[in-house]
Amino acid sequence: LVRTPAFAMALTSPSSMAADAEGLMLLSWNVAGWSATHGLIERHYGSLDAYLERMGSPAFFCAQEVKVQSKDLKNEVVAKKLGAVSQNYRSYWGFNGDGRGFQGVATWVRNDVPVERATQSVFGVPELDQQGRALLTDHGACAVINVYVPFAGSSAEPADLQVKLRFLEALGDAMDKLRSQGKRVVLCGDLNLTHRVQDQKLGRRLLWVDDVGMIERRGCDAVPLGPFEDWAGQWQPVKEVSARAGVPMLSLGDQAECIHIRETGCVPWLRSRIMPAGGAAWADVFAEVHPDVEERFTMWNQMANLRYINTGTRIDYVICDRETFQDCLVHCHSSLLAGGRLPDPAADPAATPSTTTATAEAAGEVWALAGAEPAAAHPASASAALNAATNFGAWHAAATFGLAQGDGLTLQVDDMKLNDSQFPPRPHTGLVYTPPAYSDHIAVSALFAPSLLGVAPPASAAAPTAVATAAPDAATKRCRPWLAQPSIASFFGATPRRTAPPGSFSDAAAASASELTPPPLAKAQARAAAPASKAAAPTKRRRK
Repeated sequence: LVRTPAFAMALTSPSSMAADAEGLMLLSWNVAGWSATHGLIERHYGSLDAYLERMGSPAFFCAQEVKVQSKDLKNEVVAKKLGAVSQNYRSYWGFNGDGRGFQGVATWVRNDVPVERATQSVFGVPELDQQGRALLTDHGACAVINVYVPFAGSSAEPADLQVKLRFLEALGDAMDKLRSQGKRVVLCGDLNLTHRVQDQKLGRRLLWVDDVGMIERRGCDAVPLGPFEDWAGQWQPVKEVSARAGVPMLSLGDQAECIHIRETGCVPWLRSRIMPAGGAAWADVFAEVHPDVEERFTMWNQMANLRYINTGTRIDYVICDRETFQDCLVHCHSSLLAGGRLPDPAADPAATPSTTTATAEAAGEVWALAGAEPAAAHPASASAALNAATNFGAWHAAATFGLAQGDGLTLQVDDMKLNDSQFPPRPHTGLVYTPPAYSDHIAVSALFAPSLLGVAPPASAAAPTAVATAAPDAATKRCRPWLAQPSIASFFGATPRRTAPPGSFSDAAAASASELTPPPLAKAQARAAAPASKAAAPTKRRRK
């Protein structure tokens, strides 16, 4: 079940939600607007600290598409309101320099994890760095890059595709440079890219129509399809080809490609870094730990209600260098993924719970209403993936007609039995199915051994780039704009700041007594006493 024996306890002990002693969990999530997501987190769980504790106290929490500007964090008061200042974490932010508030990434680091520096100047190219799409946190032996790659889309102009490819190539150079310094490197975030056919539904995969309108088929007895002159020289979805040619979709699946293949150069870039699985210099963590699972997606079109039929894509990743993958990553069995068979405590007490109690209760209610018995689903199956995406059918699609039309997800947004189902029973390497109202993406997780922060791997022959310079300190401060303003406590004789001893954290907040001494974890609070206002219906957002 586990390729790293030292961490068997992390996967068998129900009390191991706090990963401090067992490992270091990284949680990565495109939140599609941090203000709204954080508002729901506070309303439902009292604080970000309480929410992350329920998530297993991740060492790193990386958010993308936060849409927060530097001016929104201008002082400690407003920073606290957005969760940027908390008891148990220090946060670092990357901002879009054009002032429009698009993009943006943020990384929360648990107080017991050292931070040497943080910067959004990841590429050394001002045009790319000012977009607020990448943030680097340097933890000494390892570096974490939190990234939100530009969206291109099926109808993108060639110039847009070149912008995306240029970003990816610069990202690859930054990853390689960090490795040349002897650091373990973890890349996480929304890549807006698939590279495997199983990262989207069969009907959405693409087939190439050649210049004379023919679609070649594999196999010595296979007859080409066509001619389809109006499709000549284009990629076409399997579903449309199947309908027009009158052949089953399953007969076309083995020759199809992923939906991003038409984004010239982007898919080959990713494949060149992580393929072949097991042998490349970099590893797609989820794909290599769970290679046989079906239809496990991380993003769905919310306006089309596609999560509820599990028609999505897997575009959110954790990628690490091969040595880190082999030496530090906890390889969890796919049975830990949500949506499989509900546990039988009498048969296997050690496996309780393989889904959360709230998930089981909610699923039981749905089955009771339907008059059906729970159906067993293998954790790797498409049925289990659908169970996970819909919480065993308990999450309902937004109404598109009738009296409830336009109400979006508001009918269930405050259902705490459903919301509580998002929390995994224990830290693991996989997916975390956050509620539909929180974002159109779910979170991805990776569990690492403490050696991630230990002795760095041997440096290559290339000369390492100096880290301890004045520039990184200034860059770190720019990632935490509220520190530029004195706190309220400083006007009332607060405890004097202590000078950080040599070798301790070098970020700007390390000198603060409150951050050098982590307080106890905050307990999860009850729902807000005041009645929650009706949440706004989800609006169609333009990916940037």
